Amino acid sequence: MDETAHDSKPESTAKEETTMPDEKLYTLTEVAKETKISMPTLQRYKKLYQSRIPSKGSGRSQRYPEEALAIFRELKTENIGRRGRPRKTAAAAAAKKAAAPAKRGRKPAAKKAAAPAKKAAAPKKKAAAAAAPKKAGEELLTLTQVSKLTNVSYPTLLRYVKNNLKQIPHKGTGRSRRFLPGAVEVFKELRQQSKVGRKAGSGKKAAKGKAKPAAAAKKAAAGRRGPGRPKAVASDAELTARVKNLEKALQKAVSSIASLEKKLAKPVKAQVVFKGR
Repeated sequence: MDETAHDSKPESTAKEETTMPDEKLYTLTEVAKETKISMPTLQRYKKLYQSRIPSKGSGRSQRYPEEALAIFRELKTENIGRRGRPRKTAAAAAAKKAAAPAKRGRKPAAKKAAAPAKKAAAPKKKAAAAAAPKKAGEELLTLTQVSKLTNVSYPTLLRYVKNNLKQIPHKGTGRSRRFLPGAVEVFKELRQQSKVGRKAGSGKKAAKGKAKPAAAAKKAAAGRRGPGRPKAVASDAELTARVKNLEKALQKAVSSIASLEKKLAKPVKAQVVFKGR
């Protein structure tokens, strides 16, 4: 009896030692409120750093002790510097270029050789333009400046340049074309000449306007004649024949009306029959 009692006492004490006071456990939503970290970020930390984060349970019943809050905050500070797209190192860029397939067409060396030649030709053009002699007080104008001085629209000036370039004093070609101050008067003259050109009412709209009255007059004349009336004037014989036909038609109409009146004047007999039930 004494031995069994002696053996039972250590078991009870061991159970008392293993039972710990109630420890507060947090859900992931509560961790987000405490740490002020968004739920998607906590989910990512939970997936990547599972070994570092202490937890109890699994799945939906997984809970986190209070010490896990500090670890979540540490992970946030560690990942602040890693935000955004990772930077490409020189080694990674070189490996990517080596792995990329070669492009068809001109070789890179040919492009590099052509680029310096093009750059060298550009300063020569600028130098030639600068070396061109300019008269004292001569100022070249762009087409936009000419438009402001002449009050002529830019598209109209382009048309003048296209059709009358020989008359307009200018220098250069294409986009680098500039106009001498004397070109302003030439543009104004061209503008006056173009105003004199087409007469009022000679366009398509005027032609349509003229066509409408003519069509209306034609319709009015047709209405006067009537659809079945001949254009030529009828003779006396034809007129007398028509009058006789009209008189005959009138007599027929009178006789038919008289017969209808006689029929209506006769008494009407009506017979009513009652059927027995």
